[in-house]
Amino acid sequence: MRLRRLFVKKTKKFIIKKLSNNFSTLFQAFNLSDRVYCDIPYVNLKFKKNSSLAKKNEIITLKIDGQILPKILETGTVDEFLYNFLKKNLKKNSLFIDVGSNHGFISKQISNINYIKKIICFEPVKDIFELSRLNTKKIINIKKYNYGWSKKNGNFAFFENPANSGDFSLISSKQRIIKHVFKFKNANNELKKILINNKNLEIILKTDCQGYDTELFTYLHSKFLKKIHMYFLECKELGKNKKNFYNNIKLFDHIFVSCPLIHRRTRKIDIKDLDKYFNLKVEFDLILLNQ
Repeated sequence: MRLRRLFVKKTKKFIIKKLSNNFSTLFQAFNLSDRVYCDIPYVNLKFKKNSSLAKKNEIITLKIDGQILPKILETGTVDEFLYNFLKKNLKKNSLFIDVGSNHGFISKQISNINYIKKIICFEPVKDIFELSRLNTKKIINIKKYNYGWSKKNGNFAFFENPANSGDFSLISSKQRIIKHVFKFKNANNELKKILINNKNLEIILKTDCQGYDTELFTYLHSKFLKKIHMYFLECKELGKNKKNFYNNIKLFDHIFVSCPLIHRRTRKIDIKDLDKYFNLKVEFDLILLNQ
């Protein structure tokens, strides 16, 4: 009996030690647990020191997941590369369009850059949209819309990965097992309206649509793309319209790639190098720049 108690005690210590600071494992286990009687819909994080995302003692609110929440707990930030790239390269007053704004953290970071004068956010998922409104409430010149961008107007199936609150997509997968229906509007019409109403600002467009970005980019009219100063999109698979995709890429003067699995720093590349990244079948961020 005594030996058993000692074994249980040491096992507990071992498990606690293994799980300490292993936020991803902890929160993934939570998401896979049956919460029959009650749930934790979201959590508040209070910052202990300044970061690009929040100031000391500031509070942000987000859902529990195995990706975004652990990253913020460990690093105090989200996609630092985008923030750093804009901070280094922005030279004129700009409008930041955030398609797939999720919890609003990217827009919150970007709002701290002096040249960002206006932000427009689009997020179709209702409960996450409400959290983004909360997280960005102190930003003065920001507009937020509770719908996404697609090829046409309508309510469409939208698939959720329960382990990652940033992984919702129009494209289903083995991980995206929960089906919802949310509102979307025609991307070209939305972009056209923004361009007409903001002729005095440089346009920065960021899309994070979990596998739908390249398809959306291919669909956008060239006459609108020519007016975009910077375009950030998440890539992995090219899809069927390779020719149209590359035709749209040629509308931009410079191409940069951020791919932490391959190289630590953001690299400037030639258009002929793009296929190499798509052939790797890993996620990377593409940055297109017009001067």
